[in-house]
Amino acid sequence: MAIKIPRRAGRLEDGLFELSMFLLTSARGCVDEPKIYGSFRLMDALSRLCDVYSRSDKLEPDKFLSDIKDQVDKAKEKMDLSKEEFVESMDDLIVKFTDELLSRYGSSSKIKDEK
Repeated sequence: MAIKIPRRAGRLEDGLFELSMFLLTSARGCVDEPKIYGSFRLMDALSRLCDVYSRSDKLEPDKFLSDIKDQVDKAKEKMDLSKEEFVESMDDLIVKFTDELLSRYGSSSKIKDEK
């Protein structure tokens, strides 16, 4: 039975609650589902997190997360087509996120120094 949830535009609290609920039900689903579904659910959570930025008026827009969301969604579509393509897409995204991490925070030694 599907539940219709009314959207309240721009409510950060709603987006975070929905993401929390999704993570909880995904964690439960991973117990009984095939292993690859866990990766898919985490990619879906990443997509939803990127979406929180675009739906909230309380967060500064994050251009990287807004731009990368489409690539995350395209990677999710590959799961049904080919496990190899799905994994390759995730690997490509990891490189892009790593590049962005280094762009935002500088060298890896700087990241270690801040801990």
